[in-house]
Amino acid sequence: SCDLYLWNYDDKIVISDVDGTITRTDVIGQLFPLLFGKDWSHKRVVKLYNKIATNGYKILYVTARAVCQHCQTKNYISSLTQDNMHMPDGPVLMSPDGLISSFKREVEVLY
Repeated sequence: SCDLYLWNYDDKIVISDVDGTITRTDVIGQLFPLLFGKDWSHKRVVKLYNKIATNGYKILYVTARAVCQHCQTKNYISSLTQDNMHMPDGPVLMSPDGLISSFKREVEVLY
């Protein structure tokens, strides 16, 4: 299964990174929800993104996470709830690399 997004050529788009933008840090933002079920997102990030969407912008999420993490990442974004609001829906562009390569690249950038 997949999600298809049909946008008009003149739609306004905001492109947002996931790890380090929605989450507070890159690596911990990937690991905490997965391993511990702990939310590691910025406070009021859901409210901000909803205001962006309310102003007519489409959200395109991008991440360096591996494409094999698509379901986990999409579920993380859609399940992120703050103040009874959810993140706006949108496509997620991911790294075509494998899990280890993607994670290693993310860690190397930090050090």
